[in-house]
Amino acid sequence: MKKLNETEGVKMEKALAEKTGGYLIGDVAQMVGLSRDALRFYEKKGIIRADKKENGYRYYSEDDIYRLMYILYHRKMNTSLEEIGGLMSGQNSTSAMRQHVRQRMAEEEEALRRHSQAIMRLKLVEKDISRIEACMGRYSIRKFPKAFVMANCSDLQEGLRTWFKLSSTIPGLDMAYFYNVLTYTGQDLEEKGTQLLLYEGLEKGLGQEFDRSLYSMTEEPECIYTIIESEYTLPDFDMIHRMVQWAHKHGLEPMECVYANDMTSFFAKDRTTYCLEIYMPFKRIASPVCSSDL
Repeated sequence: MKKLNETEGVKMEKALAEKTGGYLIGDVAQMVGLSRDALRFYEKKGIIRADKKENGYRYYSEDDIYRLMYILYHRKMNTSLEEIGGLMSGQNSTSAMRQHVRQRMAEEEEALRRHSQAIMRLKLVEKDISRIEACMGRYSIRKFPKAFVMANCSDLQEGLRTWFKLSSTIPGLDMAYFYNVLTYTGQDLEEKGTQLLLYEGLEKGLGQEFDRSLYSMTEEPECIYTIIESEYTLPDFDMIHRMVQWAHKHGLEPMECVYANDMTSFFAKDRTTYCLEIYMPFKRIASPVCSSDL
């Protein structure tokens, strides 16, 4: 007897499949873009049912093809196999389908919001890194950021507790920054409290849960500005005193208020380095200094 080569064998299988009115697993895999293992997996799940003929071949019907098309379409909507199984188990009313679709839309919209907020956080960190690289150890003039005042706290510890509480109420409020408020008298540097500030524009990613009318906005005074590395979460007297000396050289009179924001932290095995962003409002006592002199 003549031995069939692989090509001839495939042709015979296909011819037999056409005669019996079914589809071989290889044809189905090629048609729907799934592997044979994936088709066998769906068969084990009972989603499709191959019919094994007397010749030993397994054949899939057109109904199986439609089922696979249905499954693949719903999988692209991130519907789980368990959910798909429920949809295919006799729940064929329009109301059941509508309920499922609305639930999936709500889940996908929430996932989209979480993804959007993750991107916002990444952009904030990247912006902070760029500013650290550009402004570390340098003095300049910069406006205080426009932001929502989410909370006024007595100290950093209360600020931390409030931050965690806010973060649990509305997803995204963890993007609020800690601005520690201090007073510089020329002789001492005194802590006055901590503000939690959410930069204007970030509220757009919080959804309708955030009611901007509930919060006051910061003013935007011109400030002496710098970024300083520190072993502590607050600046010390000498750091601020050097800012004041720089201000006097440039015809500026600093006010008593100092704002210190821990932009980011770098953690090593035996120490933590804080990058403190310092704002110190001032009034001019001489003609404005051109930016090239700053």
